[in-house]
Formats: sequence, C-alpha cells, structure tokens
Amino acid sequence: MNRDFVVTPAHFVRYLRKDLKLRPADMRLPAWGVIVFGSEDFRTFRRAFQGKAVPWNRWVAMGRAGKTPAVVSRSQIGAPAAAITMDEMAALGVRNFLVFGACGSLVADLRIGEVVVPQFAVSEEGTSRLYGNPKTPRPNPELRRRLIAACNQDSLRYREGGTWTLDAPYRESRARAIALARRGIVAVEMEASALWAVARARGLRAASVFVVSDELGGDGWNPGFRDPRFRAGKRKATRALVNVIAGRDR
Repeated sequence: MNRDFVVTPAHFVRYLRKDLKLRPADMRLPAWGVIVFGSEDFRTFRRAFQGKAVPWNRWVAMGRAGKTPAVVSRSQIGAPAAAITMDEMAALGVRNFLVFGACGSLVADLRIGEVVVPQFAVSEEGTSRLYGNPKTPRPNPELRRRLIAACNQDSLRYREGGTWTLDAPYRESRARAIALARRGIVAVEMEASALWAVARARGLRAASVFVVSDELGGDGWNPGFRDPRFRAGKRKATRALVNVIAGRDR
C-alpha cells in the first residue's frame, strides 16, 4: 500500500488522546473485536461480554468472552464507515475481527433468520479499491473455519457462498441479482468486501457472519426485520461468535 497519506488512523488516535487528555493505556483495546451495525446488536454483545462502555465512546464496550478479553464496536452502516471503524480499532490494538450483520438473500431457498458464513465477495462499493482492490475479496480462512466449527458445534444451520457488497441498497437491479445468484452469490449487504480488503491491507484477520433480514430471491421484496425468525437467528449467530472468541469452537 502507498504510505503517503496525510491522515492515518494513528494520527486520529493521537489527536483523540490529546483532546480527551487520556494516556495510551486508557484507550488500549484487546486483540479480539466484534463490529456490529445496530444499537440492539451492540447491547447484545455488550451483555454477552459482560462488558462496559469505554469512557471515550459509548459505542465501544470491553469485556470478556470466556477468559478472552474482547471488545464490541458499533459502526454506522456502509463500507466507508465500517472501514473507518476497523482502521481505528486496529490502531488501538485489535487484530482479529468478527463482523456481525444482516443481509438480504438473493436465492429463494435462503430464508429470513438463516445464517450466512460467506466465502467471497463481489465488490460494488468504492472503498476496497483504496485498500489494494483485491480481485476477489475473501475473509480470513482460519477465522471463517472457526466460525463454521462453532456453528456445527451448536447444530446451527448455515449457508456458504458469495456476497454482493454495494453502496446503494436502492440500486439493486433484479437482472444483476439474478446474474450474481447464478454465480453462487447468495447474499447482499454493504460492508463485507471493504472490511476484508482493509484487513488484508493492514495485516489483520477478519471474517463475517450475516443473518438474513429480508428476501430478494422471489417475486418481490419480503422484509423481515421484525420477524421472530430474524431475532432468533441473530441470537444463535451471536452465540457462535462468542464461542469462537472464547475458544470453545476447538
């Protein structure tokens, strides 16, 4: 990566420490982190970690998964915001990222509440190209393997396949969705390819888990954001992520 950048995550961290009059140790984060995209999911992981919000950001909470120190951070949705979150968490010490979010399904047999552990991405967002622009963005294979092991251990059904990452949810054309589904793309969301690109460029490890919130693989759009199946799927997937960090997947 080109290193001739005016502002880096380390610059921002130093600015924040100075502005808040904090020592480096006051902002140090553990090696394991979870990124979520909603306040409800943030609270769920904070409880799972028995965590407490840090004094400098109410959307960052530190605790433990089993005996392993862990942190959860809520990002705004979209690739640019998620990349900023990962960059700043990494500058504060996080090396292993599990990303937890919702997705739309592109195939008819992937239903609301089901879990997706993606293998690769088709990137149609604008952030990845600034982090090396990998031809086929992929998650860290070891973290993905451990996520699958945790799902299997919990008898949690999951779907593998690709994900379509794009910036504009209101520009998902039916023709494009059908074409991608024929290539093994099962899900659509807004962050995965960018986060995997950031991790690859920064020497970090990252993998993602989605829960299907809405269906686009049928005749129209079927939203399920308040569907009990969506909430149940999120609870089960949360447990799998926590078990990976705690080392209970081995």
